[in-house]
Amino acid sequence: MSHLSTLIASLGHDDPDFSVGRRPGSGRSSAVLALVSEVDNDIVLTRRPLSLRHHAGQVALPGGRAEDTDETIVDTALREAHEEVGLDGRLVTVKGVLPAAHVAASSSDVTTVVATWSGAGTVGIVDPAEVAMVHRVRLADLANPAARATTRHTSGHRGPAFILPDLFVWGFTAHVLDALLDRGGWSRPWDRERMVKIPEGYLGASHLPEPTTPHDIP
Repeated sequence: MSHLSTLIASLGHDDPDFSVGRRPGSGRSSAVLALVSEVDNDIVLTRRPLSLRHHAGQVALPGGRAEDTDETIVDTALREAHEEVGLDGRLVTVKGVLPAAHVAASSSDVTTVVATWSGAGTVGIVDPAEVAMVHRVRLADLANPAARATTRHTSGHRGPAFILPDLFVWGFTAHVLDALLDRGGWSRPWDRERMVKIPEGYLGASHLPEPTTPHDIP
């Protein structure tokens, strides 16, 4: 069985360890899309502009809050992916969801919708106010032990991190990627005691030293 098939087979099974804070039920309903290509097993990631109120500068999965026009949480994930990166929903096959988790920073209960596609479609920046960059990253590269570490936010939150040549992933997105790697069998042993700092450009504009501007941060 392939890694992707193993991941898909795991969907629908609860994971009591999958949490980034409080259990869901106290926040606004939101969804993100974990879109994995069937050939290269890469996943679509975005980086948020530093001008946003929540999660500024962070790497994220396409997604956002549910709207009244969304019939299901899957509709939310697909709509947001279309609005943010131009994804054509007709190219996507939804496979299932991960357990919802509460993200305190945005007061949201977030469901991760897992879907596959051929990878032949086009994704890119649709709204620069919502998305600063779009990347496709192979899950095998995320599983490289050299790319893995643990980080601690100034609030005290401790969690997994991924260090790539042009991206630093932490927070909720890192928890989701960690879960996907584990469920699909991509995970390899890595040094969980390796502690790294979150780069300033991934903490929001309020954390930038004077006189730095958002345009100075790669």
